[in-house]
Amino acid sequence: MSPSHMEDTPEAYITWLDEVWSRQLNQKQDQGLVIGILLWPDFPLMSLTGIIESLRHAGDFGDQSRQIEGRWEILGNPNVPVKASCGLEFRPTCHYTHPAEFDYIFVIGGLLSQLNKAPLRHRQYIRLARQSSCTLVGVCTGSFILVEEGYLDTLKACIHPYHQRDFEQRFPRFFYTTHKDFSIDDGLITVPGGTSILALMSHIISTHYGADRSAKVSHQISLPERRGVSHFERSALIRHMEIKDPRIQKAIAIIEHAQETPLSVSELARQLGMSERHFSRLFSAEVGVSPREYLLKMRLKLAVWLLQHTSKPITSVAYDAGFSSVAHLSTLCSKRFGITPSEIRKGGSISRVD
Repeated sequence: MSPSHMEDTPEAYITWLDEVWSRQLNQKQDQGLVIGILLWPDFPLMSLTGIIESLRHAGDFGDQSRQIEGRWEILGNPNVPVKASCGLEFRPTCHYTHPAEFDYIFVIGGLLSQLNKAPLRHRQYIRLARQSSCTLVGVCTGSFILVEEGYLDTLKACIHPYHQRDFEQRFPRFFYTTHKDFSIDDGLITVPGGTSILALMSHIISTHYGADRSAKVSHQISLPERRGVSHFERSALIRHMEIKDPRIQKAIAIIEHAQETPLSVSELARQLGMSERHFSRLFSAEVGVSPREYLLKMRLKLAVWLLQHTSKPITSVAYDAGFSSVAHLSTLCSKRFGITPSEIRKGGSISRVD
């Protein structure tokens, strides 16, 4: 029987709970940023090393690796190792400890086929952590785990493009993005994994220690200065690989990144340091449609998604997608799809928006 399905009596759970509440970290006082880590079977090693290496360099002077102003612990049963997807095994360094001892609890998910094979106590500990003052971080498929636990009902999860279809199939009514390095809201963070974990750690370290310490980490791990679009913003541009001009690539990344904050053509041109006329001409030449038409298409795409996957009033959908009124949205839906927003919500068939 897998650990996640072992029998758990009320008495055993209460005993475990008492142990968790009574445990405290030794020498935690004045240790700065303290991070707890939960590892799922077949977890990605890069996510773990990205967290630890970043905090290792941030928490000490030079390159001496002392946990002076930063601390990390892998939580669980120290007698039971956890195997990474690369085959290496790691033993937890600390029993489940009162979650208030930590600033962040990182949930590093593993292969999707292994999500139900972690110790039962992992999920129970996540529920305790959500009730405390620490922030929960879903890393890679850790976002799937947070959804399963009911914590992302109204939030947008950051998902790796490789897991997009799996996420859609498992959680068809949940909103997600595949072109951001991380998302932070209401004590919850999601990050797709890969190199995005370094971007998140840079943000966390800058928030807690300051920009100078974040810069030190970037230097120590040879993280290049971020210019232009990020890795996940580029992944959103796969269908536009024929676009050669980096300014237009950047424009599309900005549009897709800010779907819930509608932009004007003039604002886009300003952000790119171009005149509106020059920007419009270049965009049309590269993409094949005007920026105004592309913006409209993206707003319609968001509106259709909200109609199909949420119960928001149609008025709210119209405003959230950047339309001036329900009438404006209805007119465009009728013109583009031949049906009204109400009919789309009821399951009416439409052609793909994009």
